[in-house]
Amino acid sequence: MILGAAALVLLALAKLPTIVQDPLYHAFADGRSFYGVANFWNVISNVPFLIAAFLGLRALRSPRPFTEAWERTAYRAFLVGAAAVGVGSSYYHLYPDDSRLFWDRLPMTIVFMSLVATTIGERVSMKAGRQLLLPMILLGIASVFYWRWSGDLRLYCLVQFGSLLALPFLLARFPPRYSGTSSLWCTVILYVVAKVVELLDHEIASFIATGGHPWKHAAAGIAVLVYVNAVAHRRLKVTAWDTM
Repeated sequence: MILGAAALVLLALAKLPTIVQDPLYHAFADGRSFYGVANFWNVISNVPFLIAAFLGLRALRSPRPFTEAWERTAYRAFLVGAAAVGVGSSYYHLYPDDSRLFWDRLPMTIVFMSLVATTIGERVSMKAGRQLLLPMILLGIASVFYWRWSGDLRLYCLVQFGSLLALPFLLARFPPRYSGTSSLWCTVILYVVAKVVELLDHEIASFIATGGHPWKHAAAGIAVLVYVNAVAHRRLKVTAWDTM
């Protein structure tokens, strides 16, 4: 399973052209300062990530949402990643540049990879999810370090957009171990919305002063909140592959 996933990553990298960071990426539509905070709305809009991580701790106090120990570990990684996104993204948006962007992107890969590994475990095979959790998180982290070392974003884009494609495929193709599938679909849809308003940052600024980027943070943060709520309230469903 791990070797097969590694082969797919290498194949994708071989086929994709080099992707470099657009220097205009840091030129967000709204650069206003309030209360002495530069780029105020792009900074403060990261609060939902911190709220989601805090609320997610409730599920860790109950054995109900998890049937195997590794799932709890994966959920911890997800919450740590979400909290770190709130901090790292705020740090980046205060004074946006490539060196600070590193601390924004690094925790996002932990969120992506832990969520995909968890979904594989819940829907395909618990064994596969457990085996893939650490390698996938390490791959995500490596993708950000590789970008900073080489200037090449291909691996990071593969991690981010590969996750975005893998999650709906897994949700549509495989039966759930737990209840709450509709909430997982909402999480995916909200993240798609986040990416769309991010791309339309300057266009949205023509009729909303904040631009689109703070709304990207809001949509992504709410996506995390929806997932956290789903975990807290889900129930085990008996399926034919429970013993896999």
